[in-house]
Amino acid sequence: MWWRSFTLRNPPLSNRHPFRDRILNGDFDLGPYVYEIELVEHKLNETHARIGHDEVQLREAVQMDKARRKRLQEDRDKDEFNKLAELRRCFLAEFKMTKAQYDREVVKYRGPDLINFYYRMEDRFGKRAVPLKKVPTF
Repeated sequence: MWWRSFTLRNPPLSNRHPFRDRILNGDFDLGPYVYEIELVEHKLNETHARIGHDEVQLREAVQMDKARRKRLQEDRDKDEFNKLAELRRCFLAEFKMTKAQYDREVVKYRGPDLINFYYRMEDRFGKRAVPLKKVPTF
């Protein structure tokens, strides 16, 4: 993966960790792809300003950066899609809400961050009861 240069600050927690802890860890935050895409855009602009209007030389100079930008955009889209799908799955598993209720609430919410949305959904819908593990009787 030659096109990536940054990694996440905190490694993501596994599914075994509580959903709230995963939010606080930053597992559902915006990935590093946006920052990397911006860096590539700046590099492309600098190259264009340096070379000018010589199209042949410009094409050769920016070819690798354009390929990197394309791959980063694809990775960003795939990462965001997976995070949103996992986020929805976790909210539906954690709270007594339906898919339609989740979709309506997530579009309507205008708060500052995800953890506040979590607490709001907890107050509004309540948590699901965790099934007790079967204890063997003797």
